Amino acid sequence: MKILQLMNRVPWPLNDGGSLGFYNYTKGYHDAGCEVTVAALNTVKHFVPHIPESLSSLATWHTTTIDNRVKLLGAALSLMKNESYNISRFYSKAFEQMIGNLLVENTYDVIVFESIFMAPYLDIVSKKSNALLVLRQHNVEWKIWETLSQQEVSKLKRWYLHKLAAQLKQYEQKMLNNFDVLVPITQNDIDKFIQMGLNIPYCISPAGIDTAKFSGYKNVNQHPIVFHLGSMEWLPNQDAMQWFLNCVWPKVLAEVPDAQCEIAGRGMPDTFFKTKFANTLVHGEVENAQEFMKDKSIMIVPLFSGSGIRIKILEGMAMGKAIVTTSLGVQGIACENRKHLLIADDADTFAAAVVSLLKDEGLRKKLSYNAAQQVAEVYDNNKVLIRLLNFYSQQITQKKYTHVI
Repeated sequence: MKILQLMNRVPWPLNDGGSLGFYNYTKGYHDAGCEVTVAALNTVKHFVPHIPESLSSLATWHTTTIDNRVKLLGAALSLMKNESYNISRFYSKAFEQMIGNLLVENTYDVIVFESIFMAPYLDIVSKKSNALLVLRQHNVEWKIWETLSQQEVSKLKRWYLHKLAAQLKQYEQKMLNNFDVLVPITQNDIDKFIQMGLNIPYCISPAGIDTAKFSGYKNVNQHPIVFHLGSMEWLPNQDAMQWFLNCVWPKVLAEVPDAQCEIAGRGMPDTFFKTKFANTLVHGEVENAQEFMKDKSIMIVPLFSGSGIRIKILEGMAMGKAIVTTSLGVQGIACENRKHLLIADDADTFAAAVVSLLKDEGLRKKLSYNAAQQVAEVYDNNKVLIRLLNFYSQQITQKKYTHVI
């Protein structure tokens, strides 16, 4: 099967959920024997000067540089035109031309639009290819912005975030049924898409991970250190850690005064470095995520906005971490509270869960073992991709049959 993936960024380095979500599927397609081509926007914000061997060994890569940073003029023009600025920032005429050239020179069986941000290129693809057109939705994007607007204190910023959410929702709703199939990653997300009027075939395909890559970390000597690792450029992660450090961590220290917390992630805001949080070490971006995680046993993911699957939770489970997260954080992950991890949705309960893990080594070990077993059975990347490729094959046959009729 010949597959073309369209991405809104080059997935490198592999230190955040977005990059991992793209990379793991590219690797999965390659490992299943597919011939993979990737066309990716190389954004100024996440610029990759050259494609590393870890990526080039999996696919043929074509990139176009784009400066899609938020700009006041662009935001203002989008407001005036009532267009989604979230979407328009990812449009590049040069990238569109590059895609057109690829489609003239090559024939693909499947073209995967990795997120709604690639939808502006649907028109050129539809004109030049008869491939199966797949929209792979990593999140219900507008829902993230709506939640952020509801949590915002500033009236002006709340109004603007609400406007962004409304415009993005309108665009997602308009584009959903223009593809051949939809590939969301959770049942929660597909329920929302159905409410938005989805009427094309779909296949729920969760984020997969390379379980073999993490299995060697399960037996590493781990210390009862609380940690968080995630892209701190993403507003939900910033809000999550501000809440944890201000509202939860003091309650933990009241019970376990010598407890230690470490946080890391790309794009760490200066406020986290400047604010003195007791018994807390702020790293910023780390070179190797697994090396940072390996000797720490208690992982926290206190999310209250977002959708899709948290890949870092799956990786933490694969590495045998004892995890505390929220109901939203665990959304879309097949697991049980107190069997595979702990779920807590308010400051008192979250603090109590962390304290229980700090004090109870037996509970940590139980969650560690069960979590690793569950990920290996349900989220192994090879198993996930085989199921998805079977779905693609069925839909390709259906599309050809319908076209003949």
